[in-house]
Amino acid sequence: MKRRSEHLVKKRDGRMEFLRATKLARSVHLALQSVGVDEDWRALDVTTAVLAGLRSRREQVLLEGAPVLSTIELASAVQGVLVANGHAAAAVAFEATQKDRALRRAMLSSRGRGLSIVNEGPVSLPPIGPSSSNRLTKG
Repeated sequence: MKRRSEHLVKKRDGRMEFLRATKLARSVHLALQSVGVDEDWRALDVTTAVLAGLRSRREQVLLEGAPVLSTIELASAVQGVLVANGHAAAAVAFEATQKDRALRRAMLSSRGRGLSIVNEGPVSLPPIGPSSSNRLTKG
């Protein structure tokens, strides 16, 4: 698939990124594979249909300004095409994968809360040697 840079996608963390058809096709392929459909052409077919739908939407929205997709809109388009092509189970698997990733993201972001690491400069350790007070003496 040829990479196109016509769609901007707003990620959940606020970043903007161009839509990559290969990344989309891989996600669709994994959803199809999880329900037992291991045919690459089906993933490419679904991805092509999603991109065609997004292009037609883009032409309609272009008059209003630069079209920016959210990841939720993109996922909804993928699920709609999967259901329309008779792959409802793959659409459910696609949604389940999304929810699993969202849960992992939430867990990772909450793990860092409450921890504050302050850099106070280099740590100086007491010298070790004959003058050290930790020396054992016979007595």
